Amino acid sequence: MAKRKALTTMVIGSDYQSMWNGLYRKSVQAYADRHGYDLVLIDDYIDPTPRAKERTPHWQKCLILEHPKLQDYDHVVWIDADIFVNYHSAPCIVAHYGESEGIGAVPFGSTQPTAEILENRWDRAFRFGSGIFKRDRGPTARERYAEAGLPDDQPDMVNTGVMVLRPDRHKAFLRDVYETGTENEYSAMEQMWLSYRIFQEGLLQPLDPRFNKIWSEELVQNYPFLMNAATRKQTPIIALCVTAAWLNGYFLHFLADGYSRGDVRYIMTMFDAPEQINLEALLKQRG
Repeated sequence: MAKRKALTTMVIGSDYQSMWNGLYRKSVQAYADRHGYDLVLIDDYIDPTPRAKERTPHWQKCLILEHPKLQDYDHVVWIDADIFVNYHSAPCIVAHYGESEGIGAVPFGSTQPTAEILENRWDRAFRFGSGIFKRDRGPTARERYAEAGLPDDQPDMVNTGVMVLRPDRHKAFLRDVYETGTENEYSAMEQMWLSYRIFQEGLLQPLDPRFNKIWSEELVQNYPFLMNAATRKQTPIIALCVTAAWLNGYFLHFLADGYSRGDVRYIMTMFDAPEQINLEALLKQRG
């Protein structure tokens, strides 16, 4: 009997719902259809108590396995609502995850494996990023945990925008994170607490980094000229770069950095039929 799998995200409020429906939903639905997922959209707080609104809505992802719509699934894939999926070539993330009992996520160490990458990224962002990063050096995972009020004994971290979960294994764990976690300006909403606990409990099942590529990091590392104010006015150049990043990965994640999230508008999905594209005309049109 085939195992049941769901792909789920949360959009609370009209702004997020408009963003999701206008920019992201089509790509996620196409991926779900291709690989046999039920797409489950959560549009309200799962926790009905006043505690839910004491922290940002992001903490509700710790309760998704308790949602009535997500009962009886063998695997639940969480995906942030600001991820544009490469529905052409991205493989099934649950098949990639395999028979693990851990939580599937992309570890930071796999995306920033060398000092060259880490230092270049943060130095460029600090100098040219319009204030989106406030430091001249990127903090280590240990430093970020400490700032969030956690012990500094875990050497790595994950971005919790993509996770593969098993309800039979992870429901109680996520509830405990929800009940014990606190939020401050350095906790990245729920991320640092959930990340820390995943490593502390030995639950990480590393995923291919292409399943959670952060566009702002791709931009700084591979397309630093896009941080030039004059270049930012040239939408054809942005379109070519962001489309390349999308085609080279599986899930392209647009963080709310106030700088690069809007670049998702320029992904050229008409590459569905590349033989029909007149690139010169397309660039003139986008200019």
